Amino acid sequence: MGSSGKRYGIVLWVMLLGMAEMLAGCAGASSDSGGIGGRAYADEGEGADDAVNTLQVGGKYRIVTPMMELKEAVVDILGDNYWPDALFSEEELAERTGISSNMYENFMAEYQHSEAGIDMMILVEAREDSIGDVERYLNEYRELLLKIYDNQPQNRAKIFASRIETIQNYVCYVQLGADITQFEEQGEEQMIAYCQQENERAVDILEKKILSRAQEEQEP
Repeated sequence: MGSSGKRYGIVLWVMLLGMAEMLAGCAGASSDSGGIGGRAYADEGEGADDAVNTLQVGGKYRIVTPMMELKEAVVDILGDNYWPDALFSEEELAERTGISSNMYENFMAEYQHSEAGIDMMILVEAREDSIGDVERYLNEYRELLLKIYDNQPQNRAKIFASRIETIQNYVCYVQLGADITQFEEQGEEQMIAYCQQENERAVDILEKKILSRAQEEQEP
């Protein structure tokens, strides 16, 4: 082989080596995306367009199972009347409610990401020795919201109608209702009654799903 042939062979070999290194790098990057344990969200980073924004600057999160199944069950029942669209992180949940990560196995805390909105659903799979503490913190959080929104009739009605329900070791705070402007002229009692009805629908499907899951786990 002449000198030009040798040079061609060397160049080709270098190109193939570079391609192999690129492919190896891509494979390594793909293998790094592992599980996230029992959290109800996964950090998607800045480039995840399909993730849900939280109040935490620079962080994006998405719901993951098993909480996804519970949320989807509520959405299936309420449809467009389910307004929460953004998630609290672990830190945000602790800051707002006092519920810290050592109190639960899993959680999902989703709220309506707008200045005027108050729709919210918090689901906490509490540790056995922390169920009472989680209930207490959520009740205190509800009382705080009632004080904050005391001068806003629609939001006050939604908070007043909210439900805190414990189903086995799941403590559920359901504060829904969507658009209740149509009931405002009829008074606060009518707004509360409608929101209570929506919350009841949500709690009912949550109870069915949680109890069904527990039964399946007990079956051999």
